[in-house]
Amino acid sequence: MSPLPVGREAGSSVAAAGYKRHLPERTLLYQLVEEYYPELQAQLAARGTALPEYVEREFEEYLRCGRLEHGFLRVRCDRS
Repeated sequence: MSPLPVGREAGSSVAAAGYKRHLPERTLLYQLVEEYYPELQAQLAARGTALPEYVEREFEEYLRCGRLEHGFLRVRCDRS
């Protein structure tokens, strides 16, 4: 088995293979959470209750993760 490329060699092989963005908004789980989470929040609010803050935070972060409209970061190291 040959060793994996490192440094510039790794970067060029990755670029040659091409980058394909993960599309979370196309997954069934994402679509279900996106559609029904606001309704769940509204029903709980109507009862005078809410999900724990950490659960709400996880839902919100899940819905933002992987979506370009919420920003992205590209990092490249030029040192060999």
